[in-house]
Amino acid sequence: MLLGKGESILKLDKKRIVFLLGIIISGVCSWLFIRNVEWSSLNRAFSEAKYVYILPTIVIIFLSHYVRAERWSCLLAPVKKVSIANLFSATVIGFMANNVLPARVGEIIKPILIGKKENIRMSTSIATVVMERVFDILSMIVLASAVLLLLPTDLPQKKLGDGSRSTKITTNERRIIDGRVADGIVPLATREGNKIDMSTIKQLKRWSILFACLGVFAIMFLFLLSIYPEKVSAITKKLLFFLPHHLSEKLTGLIDSFISGLQIFDDKRQILWIGILSLIIWLLNAAGFYVLAYAFDIGLTFTGACFVNICLALAIALPQAPGYIGVFHIATEKTLRIFGIGMSSSQSYAILLWAVSVIPVTLAGFLFLWREHMSLLTITKQNETALE
Repeated sequence: MLLGKGESILKLDKKRIVFLLGIIISGVCSWLFIRNVEWSSLNRAFSEAKYVYILPTIVIIFLSHYVRAERWSCLLAPVKKVSIANLFSATVIGFMANNVLPARVGEIIKPILIGKKENIRMSTSIATVVMERVFDILSMIVLASAVLLLLPTDLPQKKLGDGSRSTKITTNERRIIDGRVADGIVPLATREGNKIDMSTIKQLKRWSILFACLGVFAIMFLFLLSIYPEKVSAITKKLLFFLPHHLSEKLTGLIDSFISGLQIFDDKRQILWIGILSLIIWLLNAAGFYVLAYAFDIGLTFTGACFVNICLALAIALPQAPGYIGVFHIATEKTLRIFGIGMSSSQSYAILLWAVSVIPVTLAGFLFLWREHMSLLTITKQNETALE
């Protein structure tokens, strides 16, 4: 249904407000990041970096997107068998659009592309993307629960020497022994002499119980929704009475889209497989972060990489300028600082991680768009038409 003139103006104003808010947030975050940069230390960090780790990181990132395409194929399978190549192309184009356009429009552009190319109903295509987001949120909750439980509650003790000595390490010794905590969970410090922020880690661990409960609740809700869709949907809608009308309607629409997506699966084991693929996607993202850490020898462990991944996912959900400028950088730096990684190391890693995560995918997205004989302007207009 076409929007009225008044509704169009209101929608345009909301878009402008969100866009301006995003620019402000990115600007503030960029200033917070840049103001503490020690340019000489940053230059030294980049001059000493091992750039050989960039290529495997990029490979892992694209492998993650390939698994996303595989998951999307599973979601669309009951409706139509779509080639992984087409889904991979649409996925990368969607990420490219998120990188260069405001308001994360890539989330809408990619189902539009597949819907038109494969002659799939737009509502069905968008419903599968809603399901993707729900599975992503569920996977993030599960991963966050595990990561927070694995974080150490205290600095462990480490024996020195050839094994015959049992001397406990001192404060200074803790800073230099391999730059790591003994159990391998998080690095103790870099050569810049920073300590792990144990008080913050202890506070984070308190949230692990809440995340675990949320994970159990989400899994139970998903299970009940797949068996008793109408009953669970009706109860859920009643529980949203306290929310503003527009927000309640939006959440109700998401739930209905998710239910319609779930009901196309005759074999409920397929839903379990989609959940496993979702976890693999998150673990692959963390693996890319972990591998790139070797470029600066910052000693980031896989658990720490998972935590950085979670914090970044939460940060980039905020309104911000295209390309996640500023927000991506400050979120990465602040997360690494919790683990005792020094300022220059954190900042250089944040800059390189942003470049490796954004630039290759953006270039690949434009390449796939060119292969589809389309332009950025074309898909933007298609997105606006679909929203109307």
